Amino acid sequence: MTTTAEVNEFTGRLAELVKQVQAGNEVLLTQERKPVAKIVSTSEKEIVSGAKLQIHSLKGHRVLTPVISQSELADEMFSRQ
Repeated sequence: MTTTAEVNEFTGRLAELVKQVQAGNEVLLTQERKPVAKIVSTSEKEIVSGAKLQIHSLKGHRVLTPVISQSELADEMFSRQ
């Protein structure tokens, strides 16, 4: 089941809408009756696995960084040459 809520009433109904999402329902946020966002349930496992996928995409790539001291970095950041 999908529940629709206007953005301007969202904060007043947040607790109710979160309970609906936890029960497996979707919440569609609208602004002037046009959809702007959808809130769906997720599990902690899905969040962690998504993060792992992003990290694995960096595996095997070399990143070259210059050797620079903290004072040199500060000078560069604040243009104190």
